[in-house]
Amino acid sequence: MFEMGQLQGILLTLARPELTIYANEKKHIGYEVRIRVIFRANSMSFIESLNDSLRAFHVESTIKERESKIRPKPMLRVSGIENLRILCGLVPDKPDSKKQWKNFTLAVGIIFNGEHTTQEGLDELLKLKGEI
Repeated sequence: MFEMGQLQGILLTLARPELTIYANEKKHIGYEVRIRVIFRANSMSFIESLNDSLRAFHVESTIKERESKIRPKPMLRVSGIENLRILCGLVPDKPDSKKQWKNFTLAVGIIFNGEHTTQEGLDELLKLKGEI
């Protein structure tokens, strides 16, 4: 398992927060939102240690030994809005390598509050993604 400082370093450098918005006619406003955080590594033992460390903070995650044929390396995925809220709370208020955590944390808040089901909330998510 990783110590808190190590875990925070991993979050700031290796985590890949993803916010995807795509058309879905079955949804009230015609769009669906998917939000998650992906960790990729060359080592399964690293992914397993990361999983154990996150579990210590009550963050559930999913491990895949092989992401795909194109990406045959292990990965770890954190999804579910409550898991993501907890994970965002672990991220220190420091600059991250990809400058994604601030907007991602705001997006998690919008989705947690159910605002993403309104046009205003969807527009706010699109602004955070830099698409409008």
